[in-house]
Amino acid sequence: MPADSKSKLLWSAFEEFAKNGFSGASTRDIAAKADINISSILYYFGGKKGIYTAALKKIVDTINEMTAELNSRYTAVIEKQDSKEARILLKEMSEYFLNILCSKDLSPNVKKVFLSEYSSPTDEFNILYDELIRPVHDRMSNLLHLASNKNIDLKNCYFYIFPLFSQLFVFASRKESICKLMEWEDYDDKAQLELQRYTNSQIDFILDYLKK
Repeated sequence: MPADSKSKLLWSAFEEFAKNGFSGASTRDIAAKADINISSILYYFGGKKGIYTAALKKIVDTINEMTAELNSRYTAVIEKQDSKEARILLKEMSEYFLNILCSKDLSPNVKKVFLSEYSSPTDEFNILYDELIRPVHDRMSNLLHLASNKNIDLKNCYFYIFPLFSQLFVFASRKESICKLMEWEDYDDKAQLELQRYTNSQIDFILDYLKK
């Protein structure tokens, strides 16, 4: 648990928002779980909306930090205009985000708040969209465009990436149903590889068939 009061309140907020959502969350309960006076929420964050905004920004910063190396490679591939590398990186990027959403790379409460905001957006959704979701969508679309040797129109690439990107969230948010259907105990390494194989096969289908 973080030592300073502001961080303790923020991680307590993740727990509360994960359990009750934004509308059902209580600043009193957030403060109680952190064992900090409720007035500190007003002081540090300006209220419930402010601490929820801070939680979403924390998600953005965390994932952007985790994907910094991928983003650097993306810049290099785009500069080189290397179609083969673009295909490889597109798959690696989808695999990496799949791992973030479906493994334990994010804490359960952080992940639940992220998925909840994605599936049922609040007024603060633009924080996730503008600073994380849209940039990732842009990069994946540009990689698909380049990987096709630009035979697939960039506008269509955005269209094809949309369901591909969205299914990563479906895999995470419908974990219990998918595990039951596939007779998996959990998203272990074998299950993760199967999800990656499925996602990569879609990328190959788009590039090998729709570009013709």
